[in-house]
Amino acid sequence: MTTELVPDQDELRALAEEVHAFVSARVPRKRRSSGSWGEGSDAVMALSTKRGEEELAELEVAKAWQRDLFDAGLAWIDGPVEYGGRGLSAEHARLVRQIMAEYETPLTSHFMVSFDIVGPTILAHGTPEQRQRWLPAIWRGDVVCCQLFSEPEAGSDLASLRTTAVRDGDDWVISGQKVWSSGAHYSQLGELLARTGTPADRARGITAFLVEMDRPGIQVRPLRQMNGNEHFNEVFIDELRIPDSNRLGPVNGGWAVAQTTLGGERSFISDENSGILNDPVRKLFALAKQTGAFADSAIREQLGEAWARQRILQMTGERLDRGEAPPESVVKLQMGENMEFFYNVAARMLGPRMTVDTGEWGTYVWSDLLLGAPAHRIAGGSDEIQRNIIAERLLGLPREPRP
Repeated sequence: MTTELVPDQDELRALAEEVHAFVSARVPRKRRSSGSWGEGSDAVMALSTKRGEEELAELEVAKAWQRDLFDAGLAWIDGPVEYGGRGLSAEHARLVRQIMAEYETPLTSHFMVSFDIVGPTILAHGTPEQRQRWLPAIWRGDVVCCQLFSEPEAGSDLASLRTTAVRDGDDWVISGQKVWSSGAHYSQLGELLARTGTPADRARGITAFLVEMDRPGIQVRPLRQMNGNEHFNEVFIDELRIPDSNRLGPVNGGWAVAQTTLGGERSFISDENSGILNDPVRKLFALAKQTGAFADSAIREQLGEAWARQRILQMTGERLDRGEAPPESVVKLQMGENMEFFYNVAARMLGPRMTVDTGEWGTYVWSDLLLGAPAHRIAGGSDEIQRNIIAERLLGLPREPRP
């Protein structure tokens, strides 16, 4: 996907000017003091918190914005030209994200699974027909994607999944249940793993499919989380019939497809402008000044560590773009631990004010982070799974005994 290792600086400057011109003509720039107490949004989690009709209206605004970006050639900077991309490097794409973060652009977190997880998997494993059909539509925002991997008894141990796909002529008939599927209730396309071999085959008997979410046999039910959001869903699949042309990769070759998908899921959160967090460190500093906690040397030390943690994560993401970084599991662990550190610092400053939504700016939002953070330490493989991957694949330690 990347076309150059060291982008030309004149080319980067020209792209920056193009992006600034496009965005500034449509939305205002964020105030330089954004993140100061009482100014702008106080949300720390950048995922949508709306439900029902409000969420769908927010999604329509995001789709309109994405269409404009795509038509201007600014949607998929590092994607292949033949599928609607710009054909530039990952560094070009990071530059565009950084510039976009300077403006009051519409919330586009609805597209994270599409752009960072399913889209790259289709590019890596899809047929030419699948790529041509889906990739331009995904990056234009016309098609929103979800991931249909986890099951009630097959989360971190994904190889034990029970959803089955049985061949019937030129079709496959799929039955089973999926859970924790982000955005499935508004998605048009799902990437699904199903068992096409025996349970004893484990990873060797799994096949990946692309599933249109409006087909008969699919029922989606949102799950209410403890912070009130309905970001996740459970999906029931009853004799869903799809053509073999929807198969993604070879029969019983779904594990390799899944590794591409999971790598994308673990790595996209490394980008400070990915849409997971919204200026948490800057808002911690604002909170410290507002509450007077900045006078506490211990708090100042924790604020310094918060800044360092965020910068290390950003630098790791930059290395990942250049193909120099350690496995994505390292990045995922960093983000999960950073979330926990951030809300603990906020809790130390706020105390009980963090627990009740009184409407006071910059207070209850930290409770929202606290309640939502555990999901990000599970999604894409739990922290324990990530540590096993690092130990075995990066450090070369003996494999954990398998029952």
